[in-house]
Amino acid sequence: MLSIVAAAIAIVAACWLLVKCGIPVVNWARRLRYLQRHVGHSAGWHALRGSIARDQRKSKEHYLSQSARFPRTFLFWFGPALPVVSLTHPEPLADAMRTAPSKFKFVYAFFKPYLGNGLVTSDGKRWSRDRRLLSHVFTPRMLRGYVPVYKEACTTMLNLWSSQADQEKSIDVGKCMPLLTFDVILKCALGVETACQTDAESPDGRYFQAVNVILDLTFSQLLNPLKWWNFLYFRTATGKKNAEAIRVCHEYSEGLIRKRRAEFEADEQCGGDPSKSVGHKSMLDMMLAVKDEAGVGMTDVEIREQVDTFLFGGRDTTSATLIWAMYYLTEHPDIQEKCRSEVQRVMEACGGIEGFQHEHISQLQYLAQFVQEVLRDASILPDLSRTLTKDASIDGIRVPAGFQVQMNILGI
Repeated sequence: MLSIVAAAIAIVAACWLLVKCGIPVVNWARRLRYLQRHVGHSAGWHALRGSIARDQRKSKEHYLSQSARFPRTFLFWFGPALPVVSLTHPEPLADAMRTAPSKFKFVYAFFKPYLGNGLVTSDGKRWSRDRRLLSHVFTPRMLRGYVPVYKEACTTMLNLWSSQADQEKSIDVGKCMPLLTFDVILKCALGVETACQTDAESPDGRYFQAVNVILDLTFSQLLNPLKWWNFLYFRTATGKKNAEAIRVCHEYSEGLIRKRRAEFEADEQCGGDPSKSVGHKSMLDMMLAVKDEAGVGMTDVEIREQVDTFLFGGRDTTSATLIWAMYYLTEHPDIQEKCRSEVQRVMEACGGIEGFQHEHISQLQYLAQFVQEVLRDASILPDLSRTLTKDASIDGIRVPAGFQVQMNILGI
């Protein structure tokens, strides 16, 4: 009798599971078939990679060739079973953005072990609270105060270049620019003096190397479906190397945050202004001081997540832009000479690098136009992906809620 009851329960459970899981799968397949009939397919589909280029060094050419073939929309397969509607024209992109799509959580999940719940990876109430708090950190007045930091970091780099030139050594801009931007962001975000440009074995230098390892391995994991399951990935040799680099980064930043919080609290107890105990207000000082509507501040972990996010979002993107700018200047000597002449004119007017201030930046109009053209022609992010929160009519095609859309920046 008991065996009959157990069998009946098992059958009911199996039927419930089939209905619970089967109906969404059937609905998803039906919607996918609809999209396949109305949206073009990306060429070169692979059973494992989907539409992802085999050689990532040729990813730009891959994006542009697909955009030329499908000038408005096409289906891009992220892996073997994740279709994304790629938008390669401003009009369908505007259709998608009217629905206020949410973040594509699948992609950002790969960076959670490193970034935690920073602004890039969080959403909902947590994102809204952090965004409100950080709006008090990123103010124009505060950012203007970082010009001396920029000048100091650039002077360090130029001194290194001068030394290498005296020894008739070549200069690898691809290695110098990431160190420069990392130096600037560390000083601005954490308010510490760094030696990452001059001493690779310093704590700052090891921190820089660990961040490089995380970025390289995480992007490699993202583009290989065999590495998508973190439970298995972090048990492989590559995953363990990634986890160790994440540990190094977290220990470094958390140590600095704890030390600064202790100094901050000691200054408050003495009745002083803790934000004035360093040469300039760092982002860390501001995050330690800011509080929400309930009078609750940010924890050490929350601050560390935002600091890691600043490094992730600002270091690689800025350094890549600078590298491309240097490349284009060498390719176009006439433009290089115009930029040089403008910089020399402004520097002479303000008394050299020592007298250069934030207000002088607006006088570098031709240089600003050049940088904007670099950003247009060599976009650092080839695309951005979002998840539709409701059904949308994109270029006359009904795309159901829950599907992903890709803003194909290179194609546009």
